Amino acid sequence: MEFVEVNLNNILPLMASYSQGLNVTLIVRLFIYTILLSSYSLYASESLRFIGDVNFATGEKFQNTEIGGLSGIAYDALTKKILAVSDDKSLVNETRFYEFDLSLTEKAFSIKPSKVVKLKTQDGTYFKKGVADFEGIAFYGKDVLISNEGAINRAKPTPPELYRFTREGEFIELLPIPEKFLLPKKDQTDKLYGSRDNKSFESLSTSLDGKTTFMASEESLFQDGSISTISYSSRVRIIIYKDLKPVSEVAYELEKVEALKAVDLSSGENGLVDIAAIDDKNFYTLERSWLPFINKNVIRIFKCKITNKTTDVSKMDNLKGATFTTVEKELVADLDVYLTKMNPASLDNIEGIALGPVLENGKRSLIVVSDNNFGKGQRTLFIAFEIN
Repeated sequence: MEFVEVNLNNILPLMASYSQGLNVTLIVRLFIYTILLSSYSLYASESLRFIGDVNFATGEKFQNTEIGGLSGIAYDALTKKILAVSDDKSLVNETRFYEFDLSLTEKAFSIKPSKVVKLKTQDGTYFKKGVADFEGIAFYGKDVLISNEGAINRAKPTPPELYRFTREGEFIELLPIPEKFLLPKKDQTDKLYGSRDNKSFESLSTSLDGKTTFMASEESLFQDGSISTISYSSRVRIIIYKDLKPVSEVAYELEKVEALKAVDLSSGENGLVDIAAIDDKNFYTLERSWLPFINKNVIRIFKCKITNKTTDVSKMDNLKGATFTTVEKELVADLDVYLTKMNPASLDNIEGIALGPVLENGKRSLIVVSDNNFGKGQRTLFIAFEIN
């Protein structure tokens, strides 16, 4: 491992953002930032170098659809395109994913939409309003896999699902999902089991060799414990697929809600919103916190590893109080560090991450995207990084 050099050019604007609105001296600001640094490992095997960002304003149209709700992305190395799925739910336009033309070098980044693919049900029709909440996208050969977070708190609930479509959006099949992830139900002691509403399958990624697929819930299942707070780190299950069949599950420990950034210690949430898989053991994760008191997104990227000590929890119906070993993880980047390089200098609701092309210098790129929720005060934001 290499020691990460602390760059004052990054620290000072970050300190200012944390202390904004607080009547504190410079000494106190330094103290706050020292505490912040101590909460993470200063020894990281990787770091990210900012290359560029691209913004699409809410309301921008392409091929008679509104660009927005982009919740998951995947890079196609053969066509050099980025695929981005929208979580529209057919409320603005039909459920769909976009293809984007990508231009990325060590110094420049640009991306523009080139195609819209509307997704169809098994009977060949478009999805009805409110049925599909598509959040993650990945490749399986020439086909695409798309996760549906479902609509649990409805009169006619839709369970979390994993679809396989053709590249043109035609339905191929629904893939198997372990029962513990489906619609919540009560056991004999009146305890809930299953997925939480709006906190299910956000993360989806296939390894670079195309052999392993990872899918994960945004937050813990009911039976696995409470969701994350400023004082509690929840455990999320990641399903591992081989040949489109679930073969194992591993537990991933979310970070606590960042109290120093939250200011209001009684509110805030965190979740695992996407995965970028390298191989069957190594992957990046994207955690997104929302702090409503100060209207702020906290976005962090981690490098994770499944080791021979990591527990396969697929046979464990309940993680609460159980003994197991989670996936290893280390912080790679808190995206607040790059605010001074962005235009405008603010983050949005970033929910998608993917490994991009290898750059001319031989280093791999990493790309993230935000879900603007079709809100007038938000935007669709793409950011490209070089992995060092």
